[in-house]
Amino acid sequence: MDTPTTRSTPQSPTQSATQPTAQRVTRALVRAASNDGVLPYVKFHAMFERTVPLTERYRVLEVAVRTLADVSSVDYGVLLACDNGLPGPDFFQRFRRNRMREYAAVVGSSPLQNATMKQKRLIATAERARVYEHARQSTEGARRAESACA
Repeated sequence: MDTPTTRSTPQSPTQSATQPTAQRVTRALVRAASNDGVLPYVKFHAMFERTVPLTERYRVLEVAVRTLADVSSVDYGVLLACDNGLPGPDFFQRFRRNRMREYAAVVGSSPLQNATMKQKRLIATAERARVYEHARQSTEGARRAESACA
């Protein structure tokens, strides 16, 4: 009887190198959420080799964020923080795209209207609270599942 052979699709060096990086980014976001903290962009970028382009870094971030939760309900990308404590434009673009109603409730509905610093802080503070709560619930759920299996 013939045994089926499994074929692996060839990966580019960038793809194979980013797999562990995506896992590290995911773990760093979970750690930050568990501690009600943030992940500075400096630490995020330090997870990558210098040669990895920004587009690839943000693609990895997008994968990590979507791995943790549905971004239409909770966005772990809010935990990345610039020097001013706010997430970068990548978060606000994703938030606006996926949660237009919430964004418009704070900023206004004009497509030409950009959020002020104060409005960005309101959005980020509310979303971080949502992420921290999601992380707490996820941790409690995992503990209950472990106890049930023991």
